[in-house]
Amino acid sequence: MKIEILVPFFKCEEDENIFFSRISSLLGYDRVVVKGKYLYLTLKDDSGNLALDQVQEISDFWGITYKVLE
Repeated sequence: MKIEILVPFFKCEEDENIFFSRISSLLGYDRVVVKGKYLYLTLKDDSGNLALDQVQEISDFWGITYKVLE
């Protein structure tokens, strides 16, 4: 599954580290690529709805949007 996420505005380096730590700890995490103001997250296909719930939680916390590409 590929997800496009708007990169949030980080208040400090620690905020950025926490964000990327949360992303890398997602269920089924495979890789992430940052391109401009978006990051492209790849999750293993078997990660399912629980991973999407986690992405929604992260997005809500940082006030950002995402969309599933594949």
